[in-house]
Amino acid sequence: MAIKYLKKAIKTPSTDDHKTRTVVQNILNDIEKRKEDSIKEITKKFDKYEGEIVVSKDKIEEAIKKVDQKTKDDVQFAYERIKKFAEYQLKSMNNNFEVELSKGLFAGQRLIPVNTAGCYIPGGRYAHISSAVMAITPAKVAGVKTIICASPPKDQNGANPGIIYAANLCGANVILNLGGIAAIPPKFKITSAPQRLAA
Repeated sequence: MAIKYLKKAIKTPSTDDHKTRTVVQNILNDIEKRKEDSIKEITKKFDKYEGEIVVSKDKIEEAIKKVDQKTKDDVQFAYERIKKFAEYQLKSMNNNFEVELSKGLFAGQRLIPVNTAGCYIPGGRYAHISSAVMAITPAKVAGVKTIICASPPKDQNGANPGIIYAANLCGANVILNLGGIAAIPPKFKITSAPQRLAA
């Protein structure tokens, strides 16, 4: 039976999936080819940002100083609870299993440890500080060795100070001033050493 649409939108440049996919693929190919040079170019073009990509220890310290005490207290409160929950959750997730739901239909769970986790923290229009706490903390509790956090630069100072504060507190090994497509290339390797302050 053929699909019959009751209503169908006309594709426009903003909704044409093929065109969007092509543009994104071209950007990813350029990033794979030119690495950090391409990342810097994209960040300048889309975010109007030309500062450091990997947030240095000095910039983390600056950001921590900019965050008001009430926000720090709120982040600490959320962090402690999320960490405690993640610790209990980890204890309960120690078994792989498989079950035959019906003849020949199997479902199950396999626990596969990872060495690196990438956590994207939205920070464009609004700073999603809680996303940093909720993404990084469980990864840290699970024992992920390298946690990379990316958040778009909000201005020429880089990512939102609250996001940088939370990412550092929760255990991100590297914090990047990157948003959108620049933050997700599959083969981008960070050449700078991981940066983190003791929380």
